[in-house]
Amino acid sequence: MSEVGALGPPTTVQDVQLLTLRQIGENIASQTRRLESLSAKMDDVRERLVRLETQEAGKLVDTVRRELQGALSRIDELEAQRDRVVGVTAFWSWLARIGPWLAAGLGAFLAGVSVKGGGR
Repeated sequence: MSEVGALGPPTTVQDVQLLTLRQIGENIASQTRRLESLSAKMDDVRERLVRLETQEAGKLVDTVRRELQGALSRIDELEAQRDRVVGVTAFWSWLARIGPWLAAGLGAFLAGVSVKGGGR
């Protein structure tokens, strides 16, 4: 058996088969290198995409936090306003219950003063 490719074109069927197998092996090795390169590029793209999605999610979270902070401030303002309304309502309700008694007491006091002042 002669060295394939060393002395010229292959001369036997075995030489042709060996040459073909070597070419197939080289092609497979070349394809493997290309696949590894593509795989590395895909990994890089995947990592970049994950970073971009993380940044976008971070922006969305920040936006939601700002909106939540604004909503909580608005709720605090509304609760303070409600407390003022409840306080005023409670005062007028108390005055409505106590008012007749106050008027009666004031009337009695004025009647007593006028009786004292008229009796001199």
